[in-house]
Amino acid sequence: MVPLRSRRLEGIFGARLDAVSHAQVASLVTNAVTEASDLDFKKELYGASDRAKRDLAGDVAALANTSGGVLVLGIEEDDQARAKAAPGVAVSDAEVRRVEQIVADTVYPTPTINVWQVEDPQQEGHGFLLIAVPPSPMAPHAVQVDKGLRYPRRYGTTTTYLTETQVSAAYRERFAAIQGRYNDLARYEGDLVDRLDGRYLTSVVVTLVPDLSGDFALDAKAMRQLQEELVGKDPRIVPRGSYYERVTVGSRRLIAYAGSSAVAATYLACELHKSGAGVYAAAVTDRRANGPGTRVPESDDVSRIDDEDIVLDIWSGLRFLARHARDRAAAGGNATVRVTLWPVSHRFPAELHHPRSYGGVLGAHQALSPPVATDVFDIDDLAEDGPALVAAAAGLATDLIQYFGYPEVLQMTNDGRIRTKYWSRERYGPQVMAWAATAGVELTDETVT
Repeated sequence: MVPLRSRRLEGIFGARLDAVSHAQVASLVTNAVTEASDLDFKKELYGASDRAKRDLAGDVAALANTSGGVLVLGIEEDDQARAKAAPGVAVSDAEVRRVEQIVADTVYPTPTINVWQVEDPQQEGHGFLLIAVPPSPMAPHAVQVDKGLRYPRRYGTTTTYLTETQVSAAYRERFAAIQGRYNDLARYEGDLVDRLDGRYLTSVVVTLVPDLSGDFALDAKAMRQLQEELVGKDPRIVPRGSYYERVTVGSRRLIAYAGSSAVAATYLACELHKSGAGVYAAAVTDRRANGPGTRVPESDDVSRIDDEDIVLDIWSGLRFLARHARDRAAAGGNATVRVTLWPVSHRFPAELHHPRSYGGVLGAHQALSPPVATDVFDIDDLAEDGPALVAAAAGLATDLIQYFGYPEVLQMTNDGRIRTKYWSRERYGPQVMAWAATAGVELTDETVT
């Protein structure tokens, strides 16, 4: 899915950008469409010379530094910047990869782009190459010109360069936006935590905020679709036996939860925002239970949390929220993610345990305040089953369990492999291994020493 959404461009092409046909691109000529700040025509492919690569880098950076847009390769313009011919260009997967690599090597920092070919159905290997560039939350983006860095931007149909004052202002805006996303993480997390029943249950809470916000129609149809998708279902990659029971709406968000009341959600809860942001919470321990079927006095307020449960719910929450951001809200690019355990305090301390063999405590001490881990990931990496999703879950889980004085998560590696020895056979092991086989994730029997 292309992360650039533009009603103006979709109106010009007559379709979403990721669904345009060869005829719709060619109609730019029939309709004498004029270049604009978000639309740039190129008659030919970018060449292999240093100058051509610099031109590509400058065109991409200029769109990323402004309001985003599309480069259409294979359309010729006239002297008034109107599309006048559609000679097309040679298209191939190799050319797509070449463009992506040039941008990665020559634009600093690398912006999010999508490159795809629209092949002529009458001429194999020929058509148009489209490069979609969303407005970048990491602007300003620089390109190397001579021995220095310059910061291009689109101004109408031309490209200009930012002045030193404009560059300084752009950096201030970048850092303010980053702080804004961290503020959103805390606010959205707090909104959901306020709904959780924390009297006995301790939950993993995962919050995701996309860099490039999306949108969707929040109406009766969206609510009904979420009911069909979630009610009676366990959202985890490996089911644990709890499921969503109800769906409702809040201000600019869909809400799903387990329990009789949205203000006292129990084993599962989520809030899915129109922007593509979302929060997922899943109970990982019940302080009323000290082992299967065993009840303990309610005065025992220690949360005994199994490491496997933490890993499973971070892993599942990442995928669940990323798919909401990408597939429901059409958000794109990177996302900032925060995970925590709630409630954890001097009143409700937490211990890290493991269920394998005869069980036992991991780590040197209890956590007396909510552990927190934060990182930034590509939304597509989190939404798809594969090594990148595993690596993200491993990194966040490791950061979280270090609050207990334990050095690293055991079930996964930071390079996206699954350690078979640290999943209980009677709980999750067989299903985890089966998932790995279908997701193309490598298994390892290595031992952490």
